[in-house]
Amino acid sequence: MRRAGGAGGGSRAPGPPAAPLPALFSVQCDPDLRVLSRGRVLLGGSPLRLLTLSQAGAAVFGALAAGATVAEAGAGAGALARRLVSAGHADPVPPASDVPGTPGPDDVTLVIPARDRAGELSRLLTMVTGSCREVIVVDDGSTDATAAVARLAGARVIRHVSPLGPAAARMAGARAATTGLVAFLDSDVLPGAGWLTRLLPHLVDPVVALVAPRVASSAGRALRARYEMSRSPLDLGPRSGPVRAGSRISYVPAAALLIRRELADFDPAMRYGEDVDLVWRLTAAGWSVRYEAATAVLHQPRSSWLGWATQRVGYGSSAAPLALRHPVPLRPARGAALGVAVAALAARGPAALTAGTAGSVGLGAVVSAVRLRRKLIELRPPVPHAGLLAAVLVAQGRRFTAWAAADTARRVWLVPLGLAAGRPGRRVLLAAAILPTAWDWWRDRPDVGLVPYVVLRVTDDAAYCAGVWWGCLRARTTRPLRPVPTGAGRVRPGRAGGARISSVL
Repeated sequence: MRRAGGAGGGSRAPGPPAAPLPALFSVQCDPDLRVLSRGRVLLGGSPLRLLTLSQAGAAVFGALAAGATVAEAGAGAGALARRLVSAGHADPVPPASDVPGTPGPDDVTLVIPARDRAGELSRLLTMVTGSCREVIVVDDGSTDATAAVARLAGARVIRHVSPLGPAAARMAGARAATTGLVAFLDSDVLPGAGWLTRLLPHLVDPVVALVAPRVASSAGRALRARYEMSRSPLDLGPRSGPVRAGSRISYVPAAALLIRRELADFDPAMRYGEDVDLVWRLTAAGWSVRYEAATAVLHQPRSSWLGWATQRVGYGSSAAPLALRHPVPLRPARGAALGVAVAALAARGPAALTAGTAGSVGLGAVVSAVRLRRKLIELRPPVPHAGLLAAVLVAQGRRFTAWAAADTARRVWLVPLGLAAGRPGRRVLLAAAILPTAWDWWRDRPDVGLVPYVVLRVTDDAAYCAGVWWGCLRARTTRPLRPVPTGAGRVRPGRAGGARISSVL
């Protein structure tokens, strides 16, 4: 990857130095982590991983789980803590922001890209002025008073005569920065108190390239605002974690983030998805990207339903350029694509097809459980209740495949299948669209009624789907539409039925 002083555009980042978790860090175990065999077998993470520990390693894990720092937990604690964090079994807890060696606000330049946002920018600058070494506003071809508002607030202004897009604006600000760290805020967000000081300690870890806060939707009583509070594409939820393709947190939005300046390399050719592209390039090179949900900024939802739908179409249109740059992560899983195809055929064919398919799925689940049980028994130490655990993991995998098939049907194939299907097929699509969204409503209980929630979710997914197909037509590729071929190395999401098995210490 080019340094921030370069032109940017999507080159590959040099990898970080191999290093254990720093001595002053501690870890907090993921709430879904299963600790088996008296601490010698750990199962969890996203994708799912099973780690086995030696007796000495189990003792170190016990100390870390009890809250000891890496320096206090014993020999090998730094390497084990790094493995736990990388596997998603635990979150790193950095030292306090006032510990010597921790970067501070004076090490940060804040870059705000803006276009025709004079009102929002004025409010944001009032909140961030004086919070870091310097504030740079990149006026991306505005026709209003954006530049004047920025200068009045004491920010340095870089102006593009014509709009070049958010990625180019961020790159211009990063090139002009003189500090080792750069924070980015979009002009339509409002940072909470201390948002930056909560992120800075993560950069003590030399492996961390980027850390991002939660981007929550601003509260409001209008239907659109209440829906966004539960389903904003920028809000990644209340749980922190590692960020990488195929995991529970696969990206972080550039609406708010903190990054090492030399790694800030957004691709100016991308109008949407440039933040996803950057994160995936960094993690592919071995860097760690963290999502820190304990601090948040507020994001203003779109001011109209047309703007809301246009935003979703735009996000979907990024699938094609992302798939061209990253061949595997965005493509439908083979199992999910097969589920969509079988459901469509079942809607048109005899009931025997459905029964035969169910029998095949059941037999495949039994075979998978037997194979996984054999692997678990061969581990040292052996995993207790290996048969039951294998059955549970395979059942979770089948459930995930079914949910992924419904998600694929809604977000990739909803529009074309809805246009092409007959009446039985439309019933299948309607069920695939409604049932999972209704379950999400029951589980999360948003401040939106069931019927409007389901209607908005289906509309949301349809707009995204239309964007996917529009992006594919524009880029002349079908890559985001085609299932991952066998052997492509797809990283399975965190609730897949298999587990990566490895030994530690």
